[in-house]
Amino acid sequence: MKNLFWNLTAILIFIAVIFFLIVPVSMVLTGSLQTSEGGPYTLKNFQKFSMYRTYWQSLGNSVGVSLAASLLTIIMAVPLAFLVARYNIPGKPFIIAMSTIPLMVPSFLAAFSWILLLGRAGLLTPIIRSLGIPFDSIYGHGGVAAIFTMQFFPYVFLMTLSGFNAVDESVEEAGRSLGTGPFKTFLKVSMPLVLPSILSGTLLVFMTAIENFGVPMIIGEQKPYLAVQAYMEFTSEVGEHPGMSFALSVILILVTMTSLMAQRYYLRKRNFIQSARGRPLVRELKGLSYLLATGYCYLVVLIPLIPFLVAMTVSFMETRGPVIHPKFSLQNYIYAFSHAARPIFNSYFLATMATLASILIGVPTAYILTRRRSVVGDALDLSIMLPFTIAGTVLGIALIIMFNTGILVLTGTWMILALSYTIRKMPFIARSSSSILYQLDPALEEASVSLGVPPMKTFFKITVRLMAAGIMSGAILTWITTISELSSTIVLQTPGWSTMTVEMFNGIISDEMGLAKAFATILIVSAVVPLLIMMRFIKGERASLF
Repeated sequence: MKNLFWNLTAILIFIAVIFFLIVPVSMVLTGSLQTSEGGPYTLKNFQKFSMYRTYWQSLGNSVGVSLAASLLTIIMAVPLAFLVARYNIPGKPFIIAMSTIPLMVPSFLAAFSWILLLGRAGLLTPIIRSLGIPFDSIYGHGGVAAIFTMQFFPYVFLMTLSGFNAVDESVEEAGRSLGTGPFKTFLKVSMPLVLPSILSGTLLVFMTAIENFGVPMIIGEQKPYLAVQAYMEFTSEVGEHPGMSFALSVILILVTMTSLMAQRYYLRKRNFIQSARGRPLVRELKGLSYLLATGYCYLVVLIPLIPFLVAMTVSFMETRGPVIHPKFSLQNYIYAFSHAARPIFNSYFLATMATLASILIGVPTAYILTRRRSVVGDALDLSIMLPFTIAGTVLGIALIIMFNTGILVLTGTWMILALSYTIRKMPFIARSSSSILYQLDPALEEASVSLGVPPMKTFFKITVRLMAAGIMSGAILTWITTISELSSTIVLQTPGWSTMTVEMFNGIISDEMGLAKAFATILIVSAVVPLLIMMRFIKGERASLF
């Protein structure tokens, strides 16, 4: 009976993945091969892509900037992770906690805050120029790559930190005993062993950057990027078959899938296995080395937080359109809560619904992946990773095509937004919960069953309680990333279901900076409070998501 229940659950989850994810994305693929609704299959859309320079530029810009950001995150985050893991850097819990904040707030908000500081008329731009530095502004490809680096470096840092903490101490000791200096030991011994962690984090940076919509839209100086171009093509083809938008979406999926396959191929060709005698000791730094290492760690972590401090400061200033007056005022918050309360409610409501749905689906999925190995389970394991390879704009377009007509019409309702969020964020809970299950001895469940407790009651009374830390961390991460989601929301939102991120984006575009920053501050608080709850609940233990 137990096997039947879990087999049926696995099949139902797999069917849901097929219906709500694979089929909509397949419709985008077939749509890219048509020039009219229901027309014959053709490659004309892809031929059009090859003929126009703008489309090639959008591909080159997206890949180039994403690769640059990925490389910069490695340069910035790997030394940070090594120093935090190996040396007596003060305030390590603070460094780790602060490093997660850039992931909580929309990257387009950071972009706009940096415009206030480093735009053509930014506060810091004249100072930089007075120093003789040839600096124009943060606009352009360089600015996009820099913002991606500062926003997404926590992916590489947190994963690499876990990797360094897992390195066998004897391996590094062997290197030092042969006369290898600390820096050479780091390059020749430690780095190769944590390469899987570095590549996993870098892959997340690349895929998150290439699907990003807001940053290129704001500071890309109208240069073409794939995610932006797909959205623009889709909105400009209203009433017509959006074949070109579909073609750009397919190319975007191919790029992310290729990066995922390349990473897996590289890792499978190499051996990273080591014996585990013990975690490396934390070594003491003194004098100048101590000051330099500590200064580097805090600079790397605190500089990306500057946009959020700017956002909070501006939100309490009096604004008239794009003009900011250095005068304390609560007008932005009064307006936000009195005239724009609906987007705040929508954001909380949709994030809550998506989080609850993700728990209901993600927890059984985690159990199936770790305890009920089967062909269906293996296919399910691969399927739940697909949302990480699909851009939010692409998923939004796919869901509109799938649920715009027919028996189940969701377009224009809150349900299609919640569905999109659940599809994109459910893997967080599935991965964080399964990571806990891998550490739980199945004998605990077997002992309960042997004492006469039914298997299902054992699962809910014992297993789920033991998984609580993983479920909590995954749920809070789902909440945080959902409430700050823009890429799919900008495609799917309709009048009445606008969210804080959409209002912020529209406020930035229309120069209503004060209102945008007020929403930003509300969003930051909404993200930081759950983070503090998670840190207190887990008591410093970090569940692995990947």
